[in-house]
Amino acid sequence: MKSMWLHLFAVLILLCCTDANAASYPSEGQLRTAIGDVVGLLKAEGLPLEMFDAQKEGVTRPLMAAGLNLDTGVCIIFYNTKPEEGLTEFFGRMTDQEMPVWLNAIAAHEATHCVEQREAYVRERFTKVLPPGCKCHGMTLQGYISVVESGTTETWTEALADIASILYLKKAEPVRWRYFANGIANMRHDLAAQWPEHDTSPWLRKLIALDAVTAKDENIFDAAFRLRLELDPN
Repeated sequence: MKSMWLHLFAVLILLCCTDANAASYPSEGQLRTAIGDVVGLLKAEGLPLEMFDAQKEGVTRPLMAAGLNLDTGVCIIFYNTKPEEGLTEFFGRMTDQEMPVWLNAIAAHEATHCVEQREAYVRERFTKVLPPGCKCHGMTLQGYISVVESGTTETWTEALADIASILYLKKAEPVRWRYFANGIANMRHDLAAQWPEHDTSPWLRKLIALDAVTAKDENIFDAAFRLRLELDPN
């Protein structure tokens, strides 16, 4: 079976930035550093990580894209330094100090896609990865692939990755996590007309309002699976 690639985390938009020290478009070093910062998260899951230059590998998705290589069990994250029209302005609104935080959150989002793909395609835990209402009894791998290809799980999958990215922010930025988390939620809501399948704001608003916490022995991926279900707005 072909490896599953390329879950793009839509760019995080900082709506209100007053610092004149605006950041430029992310460089290769910044992207590689951000991806490297999530190695520990994946290592705890027993997942190795490799990063590749998207342009050299023929991957056209901007910024970052990720997927689990089903042949090797490696989480692959591509980084793309080619400026995307429109994204340059968004990154220009961020400060140099905020840029690493945003990029780390994006990398955590991408790593989460690898974790979920392993649960689905390797462990075949379909009740864990499918949304409520989906008939999981007797589900096969081919059946799951058909559901994914239909597009009905896209928002559900993006919600998991966004929740994980906010849980990551809570640990990395305990003082300012709401500032960044609200930026993610606002972006998802504001771009809903353009990318309705990526509008995870109903989950994120509830997550921020509840200030949900992870259990002492619960990592952000396990917590994200749990909270995605508990905060399901449907």
